[in-house]
Amino acid sequence: MTRARDVANLIGSGNYSSTTFTATAGQTVFSIAHTQNFVQVFMNGLLLDLTVDYTSNGSAVTLTSGAAAGDEIEVVAYNTFSVGDALNQAAADTRYVNTTGDTMTGDLGIGGTATDTAWNTQTYGNREVAIDGGGGYGVLHLRGDGAGSTNTRYSMGVGDSNFYMAYDDVAGAHRIKINSSGHVTMPSNPAFRVYNTASQQASSSDEIITWQAEELDRGGNFASNVFTAPVTGVYSFNCQFLSTNNSAQTTLYIKVGSSSVSYARSALTASNNHRTTNLSWIGTVTAGTAVGVYISDSGAYIYGDASGDWTHFQGFLIG
Repeated sequence: MTRARDVANLIGSGNYSSTTFTATAGQTVFSIAHTQNFVQVFMNGLLLDLTVDYTSNGSAVTLTSGAAAGDEIEVVAYNTFSVGDALNQAAADTRYVNTTGDTMTGDLGIGGTATDTAWNTQTYGNREVAIDGGGGYGVLHLRGDGAGSTNTRYSMGVGDSNFYMAYDDVAGAHRIKINSSGHVTMPSNPAFRVYNTASQQASSSDEIITWQAEELDRGGNFASNVFTAPVTGVYSFNCQFLSTNNSAQTTLYIKVGSSSVSYARSALTASNNHRTTNLSWIGTVTAGTAVGVYISDSGAYIYGDASGDWTHFQGFLIG
């Protein structure tokens, strides 16, 4: 007869089972399904030697010598197992990179392939990281207000000859550029230059100069004879004027908001004399503040010409 012992609660549960047979006189074959040679055989508690005392073939254990009637034969069968999703060394070598000695090739994009026309994006809540290969640059985009190509983002790109950083680069406007020689440019910083093409005489004191031509107005911040600061920052302003046709003085000053900040005066001793004078100012201007140039003296003349070489006003954001 046979009897099976439940070993499910033993250490290594599920990896082996034990079956006990009570032998008949001279019995040598004990039928039991098992993995060949993955067994231990005990006779009356003594461990038998494989090949010396018994053999196994996967379906039975066969004793070399017949058992005596009543002998207790215990067969412990061990189950084989495999590790799921394991990689051998060759497979691991193609998947993983060593910290030293190895190199990486191919696309290293996030979740796909970065191309000139497609975003390669990873989103975390309302934040987004994207890699793009467009426009001749390798570009990293960081968004903080939600995914989507029309949302505000910061960008950093590297091309063949320069590096750039941008804010809200949806339209491709580069806000800061560093070229291969280390030169830094800020193409979006406000700057302007206006000038007079004809002479102008003040009809009253403290009269704003009417600028007749505009050579530069980056950002479109110059209108109605004043520059209006688009952002709070430190600005530099300069005005050159040529006084003429006056035997008295010509005084000009820069006005920031309601404050007069810089004066320059030329005094002529006779009619038809000319004198070039400069005034300049550097300081903090609050966003939305207007900056203009005024003539202090009623009746004073300033000269203008078609080229704008003699009387002009210019300024720009320093930072």
